[in-house]
Amino acid sequence: MFVVGPYLFTGEELDKYLVARKAAALAAAREEASGADSEADGADLVAAIYDRFHIPQTQMHPDDAYFIEEHPLDDEQCAAIGVSDEDKPKYKSIGIVVPYTGDEHLLTRQPTIYSAHQPQAEVKDGALHMEWYLNEVEEYQLENNFKRQIALIDRTLEVTQWQAMGCNQEMMEALKTEILRPGPGNGNGAAEKAGDTE
Repeated sequence: MFVVGPYLFTGEELDKYLVARKAAALAAAREEASGADSEADGADLVAAIYDRFHIPQTQMHPDDAYFIEEHPLDDEQCAAIGVSDEDKPKYKSIGIVVPYTGDEHLLTRQPTIYSAHQPQAEVKDGALHMEWYLNEVEEYQLENNFKRQIALIDRTLEVTQWQAMGCNQEMMEALKTEILRPGPGNGNGAAEKAGDTE
Protein backbone atom coordinates (compact mmCIF):
# COMPACT_ATOMS: atom_id res chain seq x y z
CA MET A 1 0.00 0.00 0.00
CA PHE A 2 1.36 3.41 -1.00
CA VAL A 3 0.11 6.85 -0.01
CA VAL A 4 0.88 9.29 -2.83
CA GLY A 5 0.75 13.01 -3.40
CA PRO A 6 2.69 16.11 -2.29
CA TYR A 7 4.33 16.21 1.11
CA LEU A 8 2.77 18.45 3.74
CA PHE A 9 4.78 20.90 5.88
CA THR A 10 7.59 21.13 3.33
CA GLY A 11 7.09 24.57 1.80
CA GLU A 12 8.81 27.82 2.67
CA GLU A 13 9.47 28.41 6.36
CA LEU A 14 6.29 29.12 8.29
CA ASP A 15 7.99 31.92 10.25
CA LYS A 16 8.33 33.97 7.06
CA TYR A 17 4.58 33.83 6.52
CA LEU A 18 3.85 34.71 10.15
CA VAL A 19 6.27 37.66 10.12
CA ALA A 20 4.59 38.94 6.94
CA ARG A 21 1.13 38.67 8.54
CA LYS A 22 2.24 40.65 11.58
CA ALA A 23 3.87 43.29 9.35
CA ALA A 24 0.67 43.59 7.31
CA ALA A 25 -1.35 44.07 10.50
CA LEU A 26 0.98 46.84 11.70
CA ALA A 27 0.88 48.53 8.30
CA ALA A 28 -2.92 48.53 8.47
CA ALA A 29 -2.74 49.93 12.01
CA ARG A 30 -0.50 52.82 10.93
CA GLU A 31 -2.80 53.60 8.03
CA GLU A 32 -6.01 53.54 10.04
CA ALA A 33 -4.93 54.75 13.48
CA SER A 34 -5.32 58.44 12.67
CA GLY A 35 -9.10 58.05 12.79
CA ALA A 36 -9.19 56.85 16.40
CA ASP A 37 -10.33 59.79 18.57
CA SER A 38 -10.41 58.08 21.94
CA GLU A 39 -8.96 55.16 23.84
CA ALA A 40 -12.21 53.27 23.26
CA ASP A 41 -11.98 53.89 19.51
CA GLY A 42 -8.37 52.71 19.61
CA ALA A 43 -9.28 49.49 21.42
CA ASP A 44 -11.99 48.81 18.84
CA LEU A 45 -9.47 49.40 16.07
CA VAL A 46 -6.97 47.01 17.69
CA ALA A 47 -9.69 44.33 17.84
CA ALA A 48 -10.82 44.96 14.27
CA ILE A 49 -7.34 44.77 12.77
CA TYR A 50 -6.45 41.72 14.87
CA ASP A 51 -9.61 39.97 13.63
CA ARG A 52 -8.51 40.63 10.05
CA PHE A 53 -4.92 39.46 10.34
CA HIS A 54 -4.62 36.92 13.17
CA ILE A 55 -3.98 33.26 12.33
CA PRO A 56 -7.11 31.21 13.08
CA GLN A 57 -7.16 27.91 14.92
CA THR A 58 -6.35 25.28 12.30
CA GLN A 59 -7.51 21.70 12.62
CA MET A 60 -8.62 18.71 10.58
CA HIS A 61 -12.04 17.10 10.82
CA PRO A 62 -11.39 13.40 10.13
CA ASP A 63 -14.85 12.43 11.40
CA ASP A 64 -16.22 14.24 8.34
CA ALA A 65 -13.89 12.47 5.89
CA TYR A 66 -15.39 10.87 2.79
CA PHE A 67 -14.35 8.82 -0.25
CA ILE A 68 -14.21 10.63 -3.58
CA GLU A 69 -12.90 8.14 -6.11
CA GLU A 70 -11.77 4.61 -6.76
CA HIS A 71 -10.24 3.58 -10.07
CA PRO A 72 -7.72 1.13 -11.57
CA LEU A 73 -4.11 2.27 -11.79
CA ASP A 74 -2.86 3.36 -15.19
CA ASP A 75 0.50 2.30 -16.62
CA GLU A 76 2.35 5.33 -15.23
CA GLN A 77 0.98 4.81 -11.73
CA CYS A 78 1.88 1.12 -11.82
CA ALA A 79 5.39 1.93 -12.96
CA ALA A 80 5.76 4.46 -10.13
CA ILE A 81 5.25 1.76 -7.49
CA GLY A 82 6.79 -1.16 -9.40
CA VAL A 83 3.65 -3.12 -10.25
CA SER A 84 4.06 -5.68 -13.03
CA ASP A 85 1.67 -5.98 -15.96
CA GLU A 86 0.53 -9.29 -14.53
CA ASP A 87 -0.42 -7.75 -11.18
CA LYS A 88 -1.84 -4.53 -12.59
CA PRO A 89 -5.51 -5.70 -12.48
CA LYS A 90 -5.21 -6.27 -8.73
CA TYR A 91 -4.29 -2.65 -7.97
CA LYS A 92 -6.39 0.48 -7.69
CA SER A 93 -6.37 4.03 -6.38
CA ILE A 94 -8.62 5.14 -3.53
CA GLY A 95 -9.08 8.81 -2.63
CA ILE A 96 -10.25 10.21 0.70
CA VAL A 97 -11.04 13.85 1.47
CA VAL A 98 -10.58 15.27 4.98
CA PRO A 99 -12.06 18.76 5.57
CA TYR A 100 -10.14 21.23 7.69
CA THR A 101 -10.75 24.70 9.08
CA GLY A 102 -8.20 27.46 9.54
CA ASP A 103 -5.19 28.61 7.55
CA GLU A 104 -3.75 26.33 4.88
CA HIS A 105 -0.27 27.77 5.44
CA LEU A 106 -0.12 25.88 8.74
CA LEU A 107 -0.45 22.66 6.72
CA THR A 108 1.90 23.52 3.87
CA ARG A 109 4.71 25.66 5.33
CA GLN A 110 7.68 24.17 7.17
CA PRO A 111 7.58 24.60 10.98
CA THR A 112 10.57 25.31 13.19
CA ILE A 113 10.59 21.69 14.42
CA TYR A 114 10.79 19.55 11.31
CA SER A 115 10.12 15.81 11.10
CA ALA A 116 11.61 13.46 8.55
CA HIS A 117 8.35 11.49 8.54
CA GLN A 118 6.19 13.72 6.40
CA PRO A 119 2.55 12.87 5.66
CA GLN A 120 1.27 13.23 2.11
CA ALA A 121 -1.87 15.01 0.93
CA GLU A 122 -2.92 17.72 -1.49
CA VAL A 123 -4.38 20.81 0.16
CA LYS A 124 -7.20 22.30 -1.91
CA ASP A 125 -10.72 23.67 -1.52
CA GLY A 126 -10.59 23.62 2.28
CA ALA A 127 -9.69 19.94 2.50
CA LEU A 128 -6.83 17.46 2.47
CA HIS A 129 -7.06 15.12 -0.50
CA MET A 130 -5.36 11.81 0.30
CA GLU A 131 -4.75 9.07 -2.23
CA TRP A 132 -3.62 5.46 -1.82
CA TYR A 133 -2.45 2.91 -4.37
CA LEU A 134 -3.18 -0.54 -3.03
CA ASN A 135 -3.60 -4.18 -3.87
CA GLU A 136 -7.13 -5.50 -3.46
CA VAL A 137 -5.97 -7.76 -0.61
CA GLU A 138 -4.71 -4.71 1.31
CA GLU A 139 -8.07 -2.94 1.55
CA TYR A 140 -8.59 -4.06 5.12
CA GLN A 141 -5.43 -2.10 6.05
CA LEU A 142 -6.71 1.20 4.62
CA GLU A 143 -8.42 2.35 7.80
CA ASN A 144 -5.26 1.91 9.87
CA ASN A 145 -3.16 3.63 7.23
CA PHE A 146 -5.62 6.51 7.15
CA LYS A 147 -5.49 6.87 10.94
CA ARG A 148 -1.69 6.79 10.81
CA GLN A 149 -1.62 9.65 8.30
CA ILE A 150 -4.05 11.68 10.41
CA ALA A 151 -1.87 11.12 13.49
CA LEU A 152 1.25 12.23 11.60
CA ILE A 153 -0.48 15.40 10.41
CA ASP A 154 -1.84 16.14 13.88
CA ARG A 155 1.60 15.94 15.47
CA THR A 156 3.12 18.48 13.11
CA LEU A 157 0.01 20.64 13.03
CA GLU A 158 0.35 21.01 16.79
CA VAL A 159 3.78 22.55 16.23
CA THR A 160 2.60 24.94 13.52
CA GLN A 161 -0.38 25.91 15.68
CA TRP A 162 1.93 26.83 18.56
CA GLN A 163 3.92 29.03 16.20
CA ALA A 164 0.70 30.70 15.06
CA MET A 165 -0.38 31.31 18.65
CA GLY A 166 2.95 32.99 19.34
CA CYS A 167 2.50 35.17 16.27
CA ASN A 168 -1.01 36.11 17.36
CA GLN A 169 0.18 37.16 20.81
CA GLU A 170 2.98 39.25 19.33
CA MET A 171 0.58 40.78 16.82
CA MET A 172 -1.87 41.84 19.53
CA GLU A 173 0.85 43.43 21.66
CA ALA A 174 2.33 45.22 18.65
CA LEU A 175 -1.08 46.57 17.64
CA LYS A 176 -1.73 47.85 21.15
CA THR A 177 1.66 49.54 21.19
CA GLU A 178 1.11 51.09 17.78
CA ILE A 179 -2.46 52.31 18.34
CA LEU A 180 -2.86 52.87 22.08
CA ARG A 181 0.53 54.26 23.12
CA PRO A 182 0.40 57.90 24.27
CA GLY A 183 2.13 60.49 22.16
CA PRO A 184 1.80 62.37 18.85
CA GLY A 185 1.15 60.51 15.65
CA ASN A 186 -0.12 57.39 17.33
CA GLY A 187 -3.75 57.73 16.35
CA ASN A 188 -4.89 58.06 19.97
CA GLY A 189 -6.75 61.29 19.61
CA ALA A 190 -7.75 61.47 23.26
CA ALA A 191 -4.15 61.32 24.44
CA GLU A 192 -3.10 63.97 21.91
CA LYS A 193 -5.91 66.31 22.91
CA ALA A 194 -5.05 65.95 26.58
CA GLY A 195 -1.47 66.83 25.79
CA ASP A 196 -2.57 69.94 23.86
CA THR A 197 -4.29 71.42 26.93
CA GLU A 198 -1.23 71.30 29.14
